[in-house]
Amino acid sequence: MRSLLENVRRSHKVVALFGLMVLLPAVVFGVLIVRAVRSERARLAYDRAQRQQQIVQFVEADLRSWLFSPGPGAARGDALVRFDIQADRIVFPDFQLSWPASESPQLRPAEAGPPSGPPTAAVVTEHYFPRIQAFRRDTASGRNAGIQYFRQLRALVVQPPDGTQGYVLDIRDVLAHVNGRLAEWSASEPFAATAWMAAERTSRPPAGSFSIEGFPFLEVVFDERTAGGLLTLRGLAFPSSMAALVLVTVLGSVFVYRAVSHEARLARLRSDFVAAVSHEFRSPLSSILALAERLERVGDAEKLREYHRIIGQDARRLSALVTRLLDFALIEEGRQPYARERVDLVATAREAIEACQHVARPERIRLLGADAAPLWVLGDRTALQHAIQNVIENAAKYSPPDAPIVVECARVDGSHVVSVRDRGIGIPREEQARIFDKFYRGRHVSGMNVQGVGIGLALVRHVVDGHGGSVAVESEPGAGSRFELRLPGAAA
Repeated sequence: MRSLLENVRRSHKVVALFGLMVLLPAVVFGVLIVRAVRSERARLAYDRAQRQQQIVQFVEADLRSWLFSPGPGAARGDALVRFDIQADRIVFPDFQLSWPASESPQLRPAEAGPPSGPPTAAVVTEHYFPRIQAFRRDTASGRNAGIQYFRQLRALVVQPPDGTQGYVLDIRDVLAHVNGRLAEWSASEPFAATAWMAAERTSRPPAGSFSIEGFPFLEVVFDERTAGGLLTLRGLAFPSSMAALVLVTVLGSVFVYRAVSHEARLARLRSDFVAAVSHEFRSPLSSILALAERLERVGDAEKLREYHRIIGQDARRLSALVTRLLDFALIEEGRQPYARERVDLVATAREAIEACQHVARPERIRLLGADAAPLWVLGDRTALQHAIQNVIENAAKYSPPDAPIVVECARVDGSHVVSVRDRGIGIPREEQARIFDKFYRGRHVSGMNVQGVGIGLALVRHVVDGHGGSVAVESEPGAGSRFELRLPGAAA
């Protein structure tokens, strides 16, 4: 036990790091999961209520259309009794009955409902006419909107607001129609919808039911389809949340580890970049300073020319390095502009070859395909020249001093291509996808003492991509490499 505690004390940083990377994210993710579950439940409840309200609105609109429509399939076709309003009289054409619409003492509503079976003239006289008379009074006073339900009659009296004809409909037909629509609209929902109507005056609708506007005698009730599915979901909620918590914690730890590793790798690359840049500046600057001091004491004209040549060569080398660094800074900030003008790719490749004389003898670099000129592209002449120059300089640095470098220009499948082929050390296949990343220098060149800062090929890819082209490499270790810069051709 003592040794265990001692190990824990020695590893307090590891324990703290574990708590920071695993336990703290677990707590945070747990809180977020609980909040997310609550928010999701609230959202689902809100969406459910909105959908139910929408279904009720559909029912209300459909019921009005069904009751007032004169076309086929409408409620009028199932009417028990039809009536017309002619001047101040209520006429029942199917029974050849007609009475004044004004109140008549001997025609008061009966206390009992109508007998079962088809209506007769006596039933219309005793039961239907008094209620239609009451319906007309309520319509005139604005108490209904052309629809009124009579509980004792168990029927619905309907008259379109802009018409003179009306009818009486059995309430059971209304319920059948509404329930059919509700079943259709709630078929894909997790709830079932049914119509409810009070059997007595004292009956109260179920809790949570929805009233249908314009039809106060009807309510829509929503019930869960199966309780088992909901219970199963609730039973699985806790283990599912815990499994998700563990998964998120593990993934979070992996992401944190990868982020830390990535940051460490970037820090190492930046450190190597700074060291490489310092070395690149220090070498030519030291040469220029040493030669500048000797110029004052040298009287030999031949040596003076040699010193001036070396100073000029190192100055151009510094200028090229500064240009690359400035271009790289603009790329990092996303502010690298490219001109758009017609450029001959062959002439640009020739200028890039001439600019590489400080790293390779002129006879070492051959240009093929010059007879294909001009190869017109739309782009920035200076940027394209620097891109080609970077590839040629890399070929010179990673090849033997006497190995030839071939630059070829050609038209391939409607595109214009500049390829640079060398017989150098080559690039391993696993590194070919990364050589265009910033700061990256292959492991196989780290011990070769080759000058470079790891931004040349990154600049090449950015320039080619910025011109709508692509860059590719083919290489085998020990057999050399071939870089291909493909650009879209411009109209002649």
